[in-house]
Amino acid sequence: MRKTGYTIGVLAAVALGACSRIDASTSNTVPTTDSHTASVMNKSDAAGVTKETGSAGYMNTGTGSAVSNTMLYDNRPLTEEQFLTEMASRNLMQVTLGQMAVQRATDPEVKEFGQLMKDHHTKANQELLSVAQGMNLELPTAMMARHQKLVEKLGSMTGTQFDRKYMDAMEEAHKEDLAKFEMVSNAAATTSVRAFAIRALPNLRAHGHKADQLEDKVERAAN
Repeated sequence: MRKTGYTIGVLAAVALGACSRIDASTSNTVPTTDSHTASVMNKSDAAGVTKETGSAGYMNTGTGSAVSNTMLYDNRPLTEEQFLTEMASRNLMQVTLGQMAVQRATDPEVKEFGQLMKDHHTKANQELLSVAQGMNLELPTAMMARHQKLVEKLGSMTGTQFDRKYMDAMEEAHKEDLAKFEMVSNAAATTSVRAFAIRALPNLRAHGHKADQLEDKVERAAN
């Protein structure tokens, strides 16, 4: 929930420590001012109507006075607050599942991947908290229901079954994360949120690629 005094557009760019560089395949540059927000406001003032850009973009309130912090993901509204809240829950899930993989996986590479996820998402959550604090936003300290459900499901598995289901979950999670972070890196109205997403993209791409490889490996081993 938001505290009083929340104001969009006064934030400095937050560097995601786990990603200290921008990958060459990332077209975005890390924003340092809210000039992008201003340009969108000018366009909205001129139009004075609700504007949508494809399946992921800005959705103006139509008042012409301010830019809504609502984006579109898969043709559904997604606010910056919702994005940050979901990422906080997802980080908690990844840390829990990563620890579980370290303890339960039979494949050494799956164990290593689990440790990587635990370390990365612990760091990512610290950076996420920094962004949220700058926005006077309180993030949840417990997982969302769907993330908790996945933890409970994998918690009942061991051995090669765990390896397969864990890597399958990681493959799907990184596909969804990459799509959302790419959208937010282009569409977020708040500078620090946009910068956070841009700096996360190189690691998300690398981890997603590794998850794909390991998912294929454990599936082949099981057949």
